[in-house]
Amino acid sequence: MATFQTYQAGTMSIGVGGLREDLLDIIVNISPTETPMLSGFKKSKASGTVHEWVTDTLGTATNTTVVEGADFSDPTLTARVRHSNYCQINREGFQVSDTLDAVDKVGIKGGEYEYQLAKALKNIARGMEVAIIEGVSAAGDADNPRGSQGLASGTNGDGGWLQQNGASMGGSTDITEVVYNNVLQDIFVQGGNPDTTYAHGWNKRKISGFTAGLTRNVESFAKKLVQSVDVYESDFGLQRVILDRYMPLKAIAMLQKDMWSVAMLRPVKHTPLAKVGSSRRGMVESEWTLVSYNQKASGKVFNTSTAA
Repeated sequence: MATFQTYQAGTMSIGVGGLREDLLDIIVNISPTETPMLSGFKKSKASGTVHEWVTDTLGTATNTTVVEGADFSDPTLTARVRHSNYCQINREGFQVSDTLDAVDKVGIKGGEYEYQLAKALKNIARGMEVAIIEGVSAAGDADNPRGSQGLASGTNGDGGWLQQNGASMGGSTDITEVVYNNVLQDIFVQGGNPDTTYAHGWNKRKISGFTAGLTRNVESFAKKLVQSVDVYESDFGLQRVILDRYMPLKAIAMLQKDMWSVAMLRPVKHTPLAKVGSSRRGMVESEWTLVSYNQKASGKVFNTSTAA
């Protein structure tokens, strides 16, 4: 007598057979959500759509000796400089039918609206991280949005706030330890104290290959070297090296971190919108700008090679 098998009992097609589906009650989403700069920069308050701040300098340090009894002469004073950046608006919207909110769903314990809200909050943070790095200044008008200038905009990372200290690798050369330290020295000479480097994968690997001032983390319980370089010990202080997925592939940003902030005109907020038919709508929105308190305190290496 023939054995009754699963093949005869039915298929997994909807409405066919008597076998239950074997479906994991989880949703797998590996989209990256980390935002190193947005999370790591201090937060400040903006009070207008154009946010401004002022820088000053002591000038060049000199030995200002005078002869005994010398008359006073008028000093040469440096003028303060005003800087500004536009506040831009980031928004993520979503709409969910009442039916979808009510039915049983795979991997979602609460309602669909709450699930989409959680995704929107992650997406707006990622959009802000991209703008912090690659944003382009724009005054905006009735038909065009305002734009906050980022720190290293452009494919090669040659735009943005970081214009004072930098080095180009010409587009086909890897970053070298010498060039990296040269830019750190340039920042130091200008008065900065860089402490944090941001890089995408390829350039992070190149920095991991530096040897002169390399410090690797060691897992004490396993006695194993951690291959990712987290700290580089330079002549100009320890540099924390952070992997950032949104840095241009061909640029490395070397920052004095406390010289940067995200100024919030309107912090991220969830707003439920008017109900339309049998569906609910909502949005999350923020209005903000990037503040570079003094670009002399930071620098970059740009237009490097990328992975072969």
